[in-house]
Amino acid sequence: MQEQEEHLSSPGADEKDYQGPKKMTETDHLKDHVDWVLEGWKQELPELPVAPVGIITRLDRLQSYLRSEVSSLYERFGLTGPSFAVIATLRRAGKPYQRSQRALMDALQLTGGTISVRIDRLERDGIVERSADPHDQRGVLVQLTEKGERLFDQVAPLHLANEERLLSALDAQQREQLAGLLRILLLSFEPIAAEDPHHPSHWIGASLASAHHARKIRLAAGLPDIAGLLVQSVVIPGPAATAGLREGDLIISANGHEIRSIESLYEQILAISPDTNLTLEVLRGSEQRQVQLIPARLPLI
Repeated sequence: MQEQEEHLSSPGADEKDYQGPKKMTETDHLKDHVDWVLEGWKQELPELPVAPVGIITRLDRLQSYLRSEVSSLYERFGLTGPSFAVIATLRRAGKPYQRSQRALMDALQLTGGTISVRIDRLERDGIVERSADPHDQRGVLVQLTEKGERLFDQVAPLHLANEERLLSALDAQQREQLAGLLRILLLSFEPIAAEDPHHPSHWIGASLASAHHARKIRLAAGLPDIAGLLVQSVVIPGPAATAGLREGDLIISANGHEIRSIESLYEQILAISPDTNLTLEVLRGSEQRQVQLIPARLPLI
């Protein structure tokens, strides 16, 4: 719209010169606040690599809007997001809607002190109750009360409808694409637990550091800044050890496909037949080499 207005108001504009509506290109889009920021930096310091701002700042701004909308619904029931997370975790456990305090702490990735404060508040409101763990002398069980069950049944449908409303600008396909990209990024900060059968130690016989962590380690060691998965440890015996992978190796591609995430490596393993070699390009320091690895059978998801 702005380009059309500038064209129409420019000297010598004439109807006979009009060639019809401009065909939009892949770079044409409405500008948000972040676009204007990026454009300002491009004009002021064109050599500054500001592209990450387009993602990180948008995530940050969206979080502030979404958190406010979600919190306002919880407040109607005297709850907060963190307190509802405890209620939902207990309800998801199935009858009798009970988990140990330690299990809650692990599930919500909280410290012991933080989870205790949350449970104290919910217990005062009659939403949960504590009891001694018969299998652990020092352990405590936390269970939803009948009031807590009713509260969940009341709040959950409204909360989910509210979240769905907040995503109204995206159609089903866009939501699926966004969820997939966010999953890849989140897995790079929240590694899969070692005991999980989908941990890479079970299918390639090695523990791997995420690409952003690998870059930090390599930069600190004075090595080239290249993205990939860093081998942190090798299981002996195992597929990685048999292939000759070592601690410190950087996996940069698999079967010719760039590897930047656990997800991308997992996809390449799924794409080959069982007991088939996976060709890995790795950096050992600054030296590039190729290894052949036969992954273990992947667990069913």
